[in-house]
Amino acid sequence: MRRGIKLPTRAPSGAAEKMVPPKQVVLLLRQEVGRSCKPVVKVGDAVKAGQQIADGAESGAADLHASISGEVKAFTEVLLSDGTEEKAIVIEGDGGGGVQPATKISKPLSAEPAELLERIRQAGIICASREAKSLCAVIDEAMSPRGYLNPTGEAIAKPIRHIAVRFCDTDPLVCSLRAVAGQIGKNTTALKLGIDALLKITSAEEVHFALDKTQELAAVEKLADENDIAVHRFDACQYPSFSDPLIAAAVLGKEPEVAYKRIHESGVLVLDIDTVLETAAALKSGTPVTHKTIAAVSSTGIKAVTAPIGTSLEAIAEIAAQGLSPDKVILGGPMQGMAHFTLDFPMSKSTTALTLLRREDHTKAQNDPCICCGLCSEVCPTRLTPGMLSRLCEFKEFAQAEEAHLFSCIECGCCAYVCPAGRSMVQFMVQGKSERLAARRSD
Repeated sequence: MRRGIKLPTRAPSGAAEKMVPPKQVVLLLRQEVGRSCKPVVKVGDAVKAGQQIADGAESGAADLHASISGEVKAFTEVLLSDGTEEKAIVIEGDGGGGVQPATKISKPLSAEPAELLERIRQAGIICASREAKSLCAVIDEAMSPRGYLNPTGEAIAKPIRHIAVRFCDTDPLVCSLRAVAGQIGKNTTALKLGIDALLKITSAEEVHFALDKTQELAAVEKLADENDIAVHRFDACQYPSFSDPLIAAAVLGKEPEVAYKRIHESGVLVLDIDTVLETAAALKSGTPVTHKTIAAVSSTGIKAVTAPIGTSLEAIAEIAAQGLSPDKVILGGPMQGMAHFTLDFPMSKSTTALTLLRREDHTKAQNDPCICCGLCSEVCPTRLTPGMLSRLCEFKEFAQAEEAHLFSCIECGCCAYVCPAGRSMVQFMVQGKSERLAARRSD
């Protein structure tokens, strides 16, 4: 059985392009799922880049920092893709290069794990994905007890035994992690510090590097060789070989025993290379997350762009599209991204890519009846039966779909890609998950 589908890759045109600070940024107070920050500034306050503007301690969220220097002009509401609104802070730039001095930490690895984890939260580090969570929250979830033994009350632990660092993006047309990995060069000091800190926090036993078979990172491979780090080579064209479940399966040598959104509870913590480097920066120099490298994908090419958090997608599109008037806007890559209704929207810490499509670049779903050809099952990377699952969800048999392992679907889109009936399988299954989660909450 195949695991996934073959897709072409396109190399980025040169190194990541660093954007000139925009005149204005809009910073969402909720940068991760389920957790928002509380503002610690008010309208009229002058702020510097890197200065804390919202505190997430109360909710356990990662703190939020100004990405440019300027003045807090307003608090506003931003309409999200799901139709809900989220509060945001608007900062108007002053054109200067003012930066909040960072608090340097001498001997960061001498600190206790709890202190290191809190500094990571304060730095605002987010694990980017469609359901973004702070690195602090992901580690906390992974290390929390699964339950307690009766009658002793002894905790059933879920230790993190492996840390896997991903150097290549899951979506073949997204190049942000490739660009970040390419900037490491010969100096792997920051990468080593980030790994050592995460090992101390989690007490993990092994570290793994996940690289594309075409990536040539001599310094990274040398670091791996000197520190007994296993290097796994994947084919980025075989989508979704760089997804969390498939990396975890390669590390464990068997299928993870949890659904894909809980892979960090399988004993394998899969982290992007930029997350590890942000961890090192936070612990060494106290530098918070204010910028993000994302991929800008269009029919004219693909570029890696480093922009301040809160930059308008329209400004990024001007760099990527080069005059192209897009008919469809996707937050993320073509395979795993989510359609959005406007470019007048701020980039967040969880944004990995911006994909712009012309009308001739995409087709509408036909949603013809399933012909039971089995192609979807043949390519499903988690070995499900997407045709059956999507039909159950389509006809609102959500409980039955859950029993058939609905929540093991990683929403990669391989099934819809090969479906001759043009069915919106992923959308049906996403709806099914939402309905089951809503039912659980009401119960």
